[in-house]
Amino acid sequence: MEKTRILYFITALDQGGAQNSVLTTIKRLDKREFEAHLAAGKGGRLDGKVKREFKNLHFIPALRHDVRPRYCLHDALAVIQMGLLMRKLRPHIVHTNAPKAGILGRIAARIFYRKAKVVHTFHGLGFAKEHGKKHFNFFVKTEKFCSSMTDALVFVSKKNAAEAAQLGIGKGVKSEIIRAGIEFERKLPSNFNPNAKKTSLKIPATARVVLAIANFKPLKNPLHFVLAAYKVLGKMKNVYFIYTGDGELKTAATNLAKHLGVEKQIIFPGWRGDTDELLAISDVYASTSLREGVPMSLLEAQAHKVPSVCYDVDGISEVITDNRTGFLVKVNDISALAEKIRTLLRNNGLRERFKQNIDRRDFGEFTVPVMIRRQEQLYRSLASKKQKTHKKFFRRKKFNSRRKFQPKGEHK
Repeated sequence: MEKTRILYFITALDQGGAQNSVLTTIKRLDKREFEAHLAAGKGGRLDGKVKREFKNLHFIPALRHDVRPRYCLHDALAVIQMGLLMRKLRPHIVHTNAPKAGILGRIAARIFYRKAKVVHTFHGLGFAKEHGKKHFNFFVKTEKFCSSMTDALVFVSKKNAAEAAQLGIGKGVKSEIIRAGIEFERKLPSNFNPNAKKTSLKIPATARVVLAIANFKPLKNPLHFVLAAYKVLGKMKNVYFIYTGDGELKTAATNLAKHLGVEKQIIFPGWRGDTDELLAISDVYASTSLREGVPMSLLEAQAHKVPSVCYDVDGISEVITDNRTGFLVKVNDISALAEKIRTLLRNNGLRERFKQNIDRRDFGEFTVPVMIRRQEQLYRSLASKKQKTHKKFFRRKKFNSRRKFQPKGEHK
């Protein structure tokens, strides 16, 4: 039996929830039934690692990460390169991820290879009103246009699906909720020592730790993390803040911490391969994102039973139950964010109660096996529809040909 070929597109192989979700899916798909290919722009942090681990990796040289007018020629060339790759691989399903690859990949599929069924996953809606009304309206119109060329839309959060429907994105298109999944059984090194880990980061053994695992892009809003830390440190001294990752706002965040005089207690260690260990020494997880689908780092914090304080955006409230497993605060309310962090740090009993509530929570829908099973079900449904469509087409063609050559006298 012929395997169902799936071609995944993602803008860049950087560290992030969308990339983790796609790579995990590729690794865990049933190899007897599916043949996976991955295409991405060049220059991602994970390029080398993925190339070593995955033989069906293809680079799209013209696919650039930023959405800017100056890249319009690159975008046009990227559409051509993506289309030519589709004609070469002849996938049954094209599955796009991330805003840029999602837009260009769907256009390429409809121009160059209309035989493929097209799926797009929103790992969070890639546009926000904080970027300005013109920017927001442009992306809404673009997503409406691209959705008309899509056979199935996948959302990782119910709130994103509801907002898209309200904006008229995907009207009449099949849509599904498929959560981003993680392995909830977290493993620490057998010789792991929390105090030694703190010492390696120049954190005193008795200090409390607040952690954010993100990047320094505008939608992750790292400057609010620094400002909240400053407000907490104004009333509590033995607290250290860690914000991992890298990106365009890292210098601004570092300079802000220095300007506020708290640079010794806000640590920016860059990308880390030991996030499980960082979560294991953390007392509170914090998220200042302006948009999120379902952040995998927040799920990882839940796996370690770390209470969280987050801006209440998109799918955050589908992971955190306010005042039971963490606190949700209004977006941009830095004072409330800092106050809730202080509340958790000061109250050992409250933190313990939240941990117990996290332990009792059923996270089944956010696990890798469920994510893979639902992805495979979607692919099967699309592949079967494709086969039925082809059979129907040929039956109709055969029927019409019979009528065409039927003698006139035999008509009733």
